[in-house]
Amino acid sequence: MTVNIEAVKKAIAIPDFDQIKLLEIALTHSSYIYENPSLNRQQQDLQEREYRRLAILGDSILGAVVIDYLHEKFHNLNQGELTLWKSDLVRRNKAYEFALNLNLRQLCLLGRSEETKDESEQKDLFAEMFEALLGAIYLHFNRDFSPTRDWLVKHFIANAVDALLTDSSIGEQQLPADSLLAVSNMNADEATQLLWQMKRQIDSLVDGNEEFQQLLTWVKQKSLSVDSSYKPRKVRAFYLVLIRILGRAFARNFDPNRGGAKARQFATNFSRANDIALDLAFNANPNLSPANVLASIYAINFEPELKQALQKLQAEMPDPKEEKERFETWRKANGENWLKQLRLAIGHNLQFSDQQKDLLKQYYADNKLLLECIGAANVSSEVKEEILESLFLPKES
Repeated sequence: MTVNIEAVKKAIAIPDFDQIKLLEIALTHSSYIYENPSLNRQQQDLQEREYRRLAILGDSILGAVVIDYLHEKFHNLNQGELTLWKSDLVRRNKAYEFALNLNLRQLCLLGRSEETKDESEQKDLFAEMFEALLGAIYLHFNRDFSPTRDWLVKHFIANAVDALLTDSSIGEQQLPADSLLAVSNMNADEATQLLWQMKRQIDSLVDGNEEFQQLLTWVKQKSLSVDSSYKPRKVRAFYLVLIRILGRAFARNFDPNRGGAKARQFATNFSRANDIALDLAFNANPNLSPANVLASIYAINFEPELKQALQKLQAEMPDPKEEKERFETWRKANGENWLKQLRLAIGHNLQFSDQQKDLLKQYYADNKLLLECIGAANVSSEVKEEILESLFLPKES
């Protein structure tokens, strides 16, 4: 089986694309490469390497085209706004949308392990493939930025920007990963403006979601009910991440109907948690990893019933590394029952729709990035404290 080059040329509207090998590399996923019996391992590794190189090249071109277009068209955008707009346009979900517009799944070669998956489960795969295709197009134009820019703007970027302009929730879907770099290079006034803009953006993500507001209300009430010397915002962060871990990661990984590799990986956090110091979960710039939050359950007495439940779970759980098969048998037989016990122990149902789980994941990730930006920003301690005290709160009624 080979890539249908004529169909690809028609889809990308470049009929004179003559470097066929580039298109074949860009549209042949590694899952297909390593299932191709006509290639030896050295040839497979070489082709996979060239695919990744094209993807990295395309990713860089995409970012350069977007910032060039925004800089040219929108003279009123400041540094922070340019960063936010650019990041919305170059994020993986957007590249995935571009791939869908080109029907890349119908044009590319996938291995059997990927062909059986639903396209919605392959966002990273097709986003990367679009970037690889863009890298190939850039090379087709002899590394000339101008025609590559024109092609990308005409077919994708201009429409994507127009969609942002008509969307009142511009930038709400995901904070830019390079905000950290941007805020560290700003003066105090610019950094303050960007930090509050990020904070408003995070709040607007969940303001209209009644179920999420109920969760934040529960988080706030739990933080006020415990006897702790920690600042309320840190206790709120603890409960938010706890719900994310148990309501999303634990529920997904211990589902007996799902595969077990990630469950074994997640389960190792219980062993790590015993050895992690308390201050890792509550330091000035919190590292909110699963093991750190689980460690705080063991180390403090916020949730004694939950602590006992987790200790019992750990005692009964076969070692996920040393006893993989026995762990899988145990997980399938006991995972659902253990989730019920954890719901009772924590006092929250931990049952979320897929949309709610995605929203929880994003809210967590955006707040984590905001915390990092606060730590890196050249602003006064008063400004930092004001923003920090406003985190993880429900919308005021």
